[in-house]
Amino acid sequence: MTLTAFETRFFDGKTARPHQVSVELHASRLRISMPGESCSSDWLYKEIVVLQQPIPPQPAMLTSRKNMAMRLYVEPEHWCSFKTKLPKTAFPAITLSTRWRSLAGYAGLSVIFVLAAVAAGPRLFERASELIPPSTEIQIGKMAFDSSINQPVCTAPQGKAALDKLVLMLKQGITRDIPFNVRVVSADETLNALAAPGGYLIIFSGILKKADSAEEVAGVLAHEMAHLEMNHPMKSLMRNLGVTLTLHMMFGDAGVLSNTAHFAGVIHQLHYSREDELEADKIGYALLEKANIDPSGLTLFFERIQQEEAKNTGHSYSNRSDLDEYLSTHPHTEYRINTLKSNTTTSKNYQQALDASEWRALKDICSEQAD
Repeated sequence: MTLTAFETRFFDGKTARPHQVSVELHASRLRISMPGESCSSDWLYKEIVVLQQPIPPQPAMLTSRKNMAMRLYVEPEHWCSFKTKLPKTAFPAITLSTRWRSLAGYAGLSVIFVLAAVAAGPRLFERASELIPPSTEIQIGKMAFDSSINQPVCTAPQGKAALDKLVLMLKQGITRDIPFNVRVVSADETLNALAAPGGYLIIFSGILKKADSAEEVAGVLAHEMAHLEMNHPMKSLMRNLGVTLTLHMMFGDAGVLSNTAHFAGVIHQLHYSREDELEADKIGYALLEKANIDPSGLTLFFERIQQEEAKNTGHSYSNRSDLDEYLSTHPHTEYRINTLKSNTTTSKNYQQALDASEWRALKDICSEQAD
């Protein structure tokens, strides 16, 4: 059967929020339509650039020469039919560096590399993340942040001081030697927090709006810092972009790390396995204990997410999109709540994470913003 249409995720290059869209395939172009909106966007096939071909279960990633900040994803099951529409110019050639060309038998090494990648799959690149030096990881994290987050960053000094205090308390249990760069992004309707390689951590202001206590925010921070402690963001990034980045860096395009086109929207594509999430919960719980902060705040926040999920059951996609985004990047909520509760064995007198004035300042951190 000829592929004529499919649904997928799309980043418009204006905001960091993914859109669920319908894609119609025509003779010389594809048409992207968003549910509930009358306007659509046409991409000519000759203007499409394939940034990454699919590595199951990861989708292909496309952009348009008209706006290289946009991203369109094509799932592996649609790719074989879809790629027949694309001209050869959609697949950028890899230019081999002089250093690699001078090595006798580079072609044999390339074949071995590609065969190994196909045989081992994304796990090969996940393991390769352990070899990336911290300086490169920080550079990648900054590129991912700068190209993925378009909302203003909240900068009220007293709120930032309260946030830094929480981070400093939680860092006591961190063993990795990486700096933490934690920012609050102004997006009151977005109930999410994300970690990027190199110690970058983003909290959307919807978290602060929904939280009833500093302990809940500390729980979210501890969970995301635990992902960074276990290097989960870098492993996920390598699963997503491993083939693209590794081939470019091996074969001469070291400038790939300064090309934002490879990283736009990537923070929102860092999905973790159930094992990763449970590990981050466990380590996050330990970070809270080490900082003498009540770890029940993490459970309370997950329960709040669960309540929001129940409240939104049956609503349209547009009403659920922010919650869906959180659940897609932080799955298995109910199981994780039960696991955290089962690990709570003793009662203890914890210190207050923030005093009343510091908590008010953190809640009001978006009263000052910077683009």
